[in-house]
Amino acid sequence: MGKRFTERDRHKLEFALKAKMPVKEISKQLGFSKVAIYAEIKKGTVKQLGRGLKEQYVYLADAGQRMHDERKKHCGAKKKYLPDAPLLQEITSLILNCRYSPEAAILKLRTAAVCTKTIYNYVHAGYLPGVDENKLPYCVRKKKQKKKIGKRKYISNHKSIEERPKEILQRNTYGHWEMDTVYSSKDDLSCLLVLSERMSRNEIVIQIPDRTCGSVIKGLNRLERKLGAPTFRDQFRTITCDNGMEFADSNAIEKSCLNKGKRTTLYYCHPYSSAERGTNENQNKLIRRWIPKGDDIGLYSPEEIKMIESWMNDYPRKMFGGLSANEFKRLYAKGIVKMHKKTVVKAVDLTPFSCADLLIFA
Repeated sequence: MGKRFTERDRHKLEFALKAKMPVKEISKQLGFSKVAIYAEIKKGTVKQLGRGLKEQYVYLADAGQRMHDERKKHCGAKKKYLPDAPLLQEITSLILNCRYSPEAAILKLRTAAVCTKTIYNYVHAGYLPGVDENKLPYCVRKKKQKKKIGKRKYISNHKSIEERPKEILQRNTYGHWEMDTVYSSKDDLSCLLVLSERMSRNEIVIQIPDRTCGSVIKGLNRLERKLGAPTFRDQFRTITCDNGMEFADSNAIEKSCLNKGKRTTLYYCHPYSSAERGTNENQNKLIRRWIPKGDDIGLYSPEEIKMIESWMNDYPRKMFGGLSANEFKRLYAKGIVKMHKKTVVKAVDLTPFSCADLLIFA
């Protein structure tokens, strides 16, 4: 991009024209081509009354600057939608009332008329009433200085994640879960036991009274009694958790409460390696949209916890082409879709396809 006229350059041009300096000499002094000089003269030339009330055309720097500022307002890409457009109203409602991100709102509406970047631009420009950057779930916040922490003891005599079968990393089979607890503050004992299925992103949220190993085992026992021992064993092939003391008793967690056999296999991540449970950590962010840090989880009723769980399982996912975890799980059970290298594909020819194609099978 070439050099552009500034307000200072325009005043120099006005002074030079009043001194009747040739355009060729003005071009050398200001560093612009003669074409640019003539274009600027044309833009800033106005009609005035001179001696004897005769009309004359003169160049004024103020007029040229005013014309430049006026044209600057109308440059750039035009807005695709007005702030009161029906589509923007639906997106605003999903962001404010349903705690959706802009991308999830577009996937929910199943429309390609507007992209995610456009919605973020509208938010920054203030075109969505009631929605600002702080209302977005993933707004950029100032990073806090990390505290120095000591070494955390690794729970010995238990299966490490290094012993877990490598095919689990591919996320091609259902039944491999990640487990964690979500709590609000150190003073609040009540917490949530969350289990996230690695392939389908299906979520199970269980409210427990405290972060002890006994409460975790009781929560899993309730889930096993609800599903039945054979179903639980089939759906929960492996569980991966961190080294928290609430998961220390691996034998009790693996042992079935309905018979003498094992109900699952438990693996432990490396200390301070939350990325090894990435699905679990991302799912916990969705819970935080409804239960911010500092809230007393014990004050939430079982119905409210169930609502949060249902909302998460109905949340549209970009990785599934806009399908939710429930929709993907249902189509996967019918053999219509499957995962291939973390991409939703047809079960027939492993060719990636869109959400519109999936709707034909639903």
